[in-house]
Amino acid sequence: MGASILWYDLETFGLEPRHDRIAQFAGIRTNEALEPVSDRLVLYNKITYDYLPSPYACRVHGITPRETLEKGIPEYEFAKALRAEMMAPGTCVAGYNSVRFDDEFVRTLLYRNLFDPYEREWANGNSRWDVIDLFRATRDLRPQGLSWPDGPDGKPDFRLTSLAAANGVPLESAHDAFHDIQATLGLARLVKKAQPKLYDWYWRHRTRDSLRPLVNLAAHEPLVHTSAVYTSQRGCTTIVAPVGMIPGRRDVIVAMDLRYDPSPLVDLGVDEIRRRVFARKGSLPDTERVPLVEIRLGRCPYLAPLRTMDQAASERLGIDIDQARARAESLSREPELIQKLQSVYAQPPQEAVEPDPDYRIYSGGFFRDEDKDAMAAVHESIATLGPAEARPHAYTMSFIDERLPQLVRRLFARNWPHTLSRAESSRWRSFCAGRLLCPRIEGATDLAGFTKIVEAMLANLDTPAVDKPLLFELLDYRSTLEREILSYEKKEDARAKQ
Repeated sequence: MGASILWYDLETFGLEPRHDRIAQFAGIRTNEALEPVSDRLVLYNKITYDYLPSPYACRVHGITPRETLEKGIPEYEFAKALRAEMMAPGTCVAGYNSVRFDDEFVRTLLYRNLFDPYEREWANGNSRWDVIDLFRATRDLRPQGLSWPDGPDGKPDFRLTSLAAANGVPLESAHDAFHDIQATLGLARLVKKAQPKLYDWYWRHRTRDSLRPLVNLAAHEPLVHTSAVYTSQRGCTTIVAPVGMIPGRRDVIVAMDLRYDPSPLVDLGVDEIRRRVFARKGSLPDTERVPLVEIRLGRCPYLAPLRTMDQAASERLGIDIDQARARAESLSREPELIQKLQSVYAQPPQEAVEPDPDYRIYSGGFFRDEDKDAMAAVHESIATLGPAEARPHAYTMSFIDERLPQLVRRLFARNWPHTLSRAESSRWRSFCAGRLLCPRIEGATDLAGFTKIVEAMLANLDTPAVDKPLLFELLDYRSTLEREILSYEKKEDARAKQ
């Protein structure tokens, strides 16, 4: 298969990638001309007993736990299927707001199932792309050819439903993964046709390696940057000057928003800059903040040379190009600025270490090659011996990373609970009960909250009649969990006391 783009979308049971689960995946593969080269693929992920979905999410997309149990495949097989699609040589995986949302769910899914969470993003000549900033940049820099709606607050509205409606792109059912893909692809085709140069620039500069030559730290050469962090009634684009890098994170550029006076960055000391940079949101007046932004080159940022912003765009955005250029030149006369920023970011605030390995995809570091070989051996034994015979081999596997032994045991418990011994089954049900009654992640749905939310929705006179079967189905699933997990726990407690 030649170079292709795998357009995909997820429907999830919540918003927290480390904790919440994917309900549905949909994908379609096109060539670089955006012509389909494969049939659509739609998969459901079977929910497991250690997790409760958000009733709000179920009501939005209409997918229930029972539907995933009836239509879905076990999470391990689901992860393998997604990985196989995304690992096809020459694949660019693309979506709408996918880098910050869908990709995070995919990474956690792969991690939880003993696959390298990053490999599919770069191996085999592969890459990823997120077109939401394509639409933001087009609206701000080259708006001709498309209609650009505003929200009630007067700011640009980049919701997929709003963009599709404004441009006559069919969206049969919002929050259905495949229909969302069709709308995304339709909008991307409109941009490619109306503004081919802008489209091609962003497509050719979607990877960190293609972006690095644009960044001139020594001269602080100004660049056009489009991002949601700049969103105002004028737009989402500004001019920035790269001013430094974060120690230990070679793909993160620190940049100065040149709409603002850069003198505090030069005049203030390291400690004061650090205080203003790392202060919690809302704890400082805007006048005290140093307008620095972190640009992650691995997250497909829209970056372009200063010449990309013409006079018409600068007037729409309220940006003085000459003033921005002068401010960048003033920074270039500060030879110690890079070292100063190194000191500012050298000791960021430390977060508490999460002990649960399910949630430690980022706090535990990358897996070493020895552990990757051991993980591959686990997958091989499952494929050749079957889960029941593979389980004892996997349990005795030697790992360096402390997260992996627990992840291995949970892999078998979630996907093949019938292979567990009686003692393991009891421990697993106890673990599930703990997750259902008191999940570790703040804001996660617990059983009491789940019940309260669903019953409140049913009692609300504004709840449409069409939604009520779904809500009753959620209550029925709660009863299943109480019967399969919580009642079992009570029986085991009573047996232990005898």
